[in-house]
Amino acid sequence: MTTMRALLRFPGEKRISVTDCPVPVLRPGCILVKTTRSLISTGTETTQNHETRLPLIAKAWQRPDLTAQVIDKVRRDGISATRNAVSHRLDRPIAAGYASCGIVTAVSADVQGFTPGMRVACGGINHACHAEWNIIPQNLACPVPSGASDDNAVFTTLASIALHALRQGDVGIGMTIAVIGCGLVGQLTLQLALAAGARTIAIDPQISRQDLARQNGAIASFAETTAIAEHTLGALTHDIGCDAVLICAPDPHGTLIDAAARLCRDRATIVCVGDVKPQATRNLLFRKEITLRQVRSYGPGRYDDNYEQHGQDYPAGYLRWTIKRNMRAVLDLMADNRINPAALIDARITLEEADKPVSTDPGPLATVILYDTVLQSHTHTADTILPDVSGVKPAQAVPNSAVTLALLGAGNFAGATLLPALKSIADAQVSYVVSPNGLAAMGACHRIPHAIPASDSEDVLNDTALDAVIIATRHNSHSTLATRALKQGKHVWVEKPLAIDLEQLAILEKTVAEHPDRILMVGHNRRYAPFTKIIADHLPDGPKHFTYHVRLSPLPSGHWLHHPAQGGRAIGEVSHFIDVISKLVKSPLIDLQCYWVDRAIGDSIWNMRFANNSHATVHYGQGGTKRDAKETLIITAPDTTMTLTDWHRLTIHQSGKKTIHRTGRFWGRGPQKGHQQALQNFIGRIQHANGTVVMATEINNHPSATDEIGLCRMILHAAYGAPA
Repeated sequence: MTTMRALLRFPGEKRISVTDCPVPVLRPGCILVKTTRSLISTGTETTQNHETRLPLIAKAWQRPDLTAQVIDKVRRDGISATRNAVSHRLDRPIAAGYASCGIVTAVSADVQGFTPGMRVACGGINHACHAEWNIIPQNLACPVPSGASDDNAVFTTLASIALHALRQGDVGIGMTIAVIGCGLVGQLTLQLALAAGARTIAIDPQISRQDLARQNGAIASFAETTAIAEHTLGALTHDIGCDAVLICAPDPHGTLIDAAARLCRDRATIVCVGDVKPQATRNLLFRKEITLRQVRSYGPGRYDDNYEQHGQDYPAGYLRWTIKRNMRAVLDLMADNRINPAALIDARITLEEADKPVSTDPGPLATVILYDTVLQSHTHTADTILPDVSGVKPAQAVPNSAVTLALLGAGNFAGATLLPALKSIADAQVSYVVSPNGLAAMGACHRIPHAIPASDSEDVLNDTALDAVIIATRHNSHSTLATRALKQGKHVWVEKPLAIDLEQLAILEKTVAEHPDRILMVGHNRRYAPFTKIIADHLPDGPKHFTYHVRLSPLPSGHWLHHPAQGGRAIGEVSHFIDVISKLVKSPLIDLQCYWVDRAIGDSIWNMRFANNSHATVHYGQGGTKRDAKETLIITAPDTTMTLTDWHRLTIHQSGKKTIHRTGRFWGRGPQKGHQQALQNFIGRIQHANGTVVMATEINNHPSATDEIGLCRMILHAAYGAPA
């Protein structure tokens, strides 16, 4: 496995350390960059490091919104499921840093404007990290002009924040502005304001920073705003007052806006650049009709997944200054020697020193991490990855009957649901966990003895000792990964959906036909749930009617499930409910119709007709309140009515008798959806195929690969309007 060194934060262990981790794999819309320098942003990273080292109760106190979500999950899913979900989140390491520069070593086929060997400046949390290699989306990287040194280019991201702040303040030639807080961003703001032809007043309690501010063009400096007498302010601003005040300092108590207002002229602008509490005296703002503005990071495009992750730019004619255009602007200023951020560097360290706390007081203003500039990958065998930091232990002999698995995908579902279920199966040996940047895989490996974290699924699929893969990645990759795994001779468990379009399905179907001895199983776990067996045992023969209400929780507009490339939320999940109904009917599904209520968010109604004249309706959509059940299945048959609620309560009215089955009481209850039983079935089928176990009746109770492909085809036809 190919590994690198990176500075990581481990929230669950309350520590920060330089650690071996997988080199991230190149993704569409991105470039692979070998880092030459990265910049420590003192304010942001000090706050993050402090939060990392907080005990769990302190984290809960600081984030009551997340605490409320945890309590709600306990109420809905029980303590065990909640503990697994929280552990998965806390075990996952977080990459530190968000400003770097380096050399492009690989470019995705859909990216233009970058070539291998090109120097680039990079930005973005979880992208431009303190790591030897980084995967950077194309809109968060910018070529470095020949006149700009690496020492300057590494400041591009933070200089873009300062530039965006000046744009928010409408700062131009001849204007006089005040900068409160002369830390790193404040000093960059002063340099850029001078280049823009503005006059600046610096305010900071540290004498050394005041001195540096004057070197960076400030016409005057003060320890605090109250030190500026009215006549002094008049002399500095030609008796007008400041045209804009930029607050580049943290303000948890909400006092700086009032302080800034006293420096302002009529109709001036106050720009909050740092973490400023939005608190002010109305009369101060009202009398001068002051405008308050906020800086949202490096510029327009920030927090827009279409821009940051999918490479969709805004036309310059409609939005002149985006993140990338701000980055390009500051790089041009560096190349023209109009700003010189490198002069702010007062500490240079190696990556290995990056996790050691700074002992000087005051700490360095700008610390740059230097990397080996020789382009080489660090290749280690699996047993050389450090066990004390990544959770990986030297490989041990696997029992002959054990099935060796690779988990492709380490998101919330894989980490909180599939991994705990796999751990409880004695004959399942998870050998690898794969995630695109490797960090989620590292977190999962904390709980799986001897598992190896990886970022590239191809490396894992090439392991001839691997029996099977479990695919729990994003939906558009399911079919492709399943096809590759089957061609490599692996048995495949793939989470729904099997495919998101008919073209994907046709390719997979052909591959399945070419490898009839390989098992392909879809994660339709509900058919294996204990309640499913109870229902089946009590259902009479003959026609039945099923009504399945599935209440969706709203997702943020930028959630990946809403992206058109993922096929939509309904395509991704509705097969669960159609499959379990088909299991209970025990008759072929002959007709499936879809009626869209709101296709954009997946709201839909699915009507099913079976050969034995049974009917079913699946209502899949948003509505109701969070206190309502997420899943309710009502079954009616002669002299029988059954109601299944959230897979933790089943009520059966039959022959004048009422029976209630529960999974537990309130806090201890949890939905039993059959994940462990389904995975056990998959393992048993592989063992039977390998000749290590005799086929059992319960293992034989499963749909074939042809059945799964047929169901997926019916769903796609119904969704896209073609006849089933």
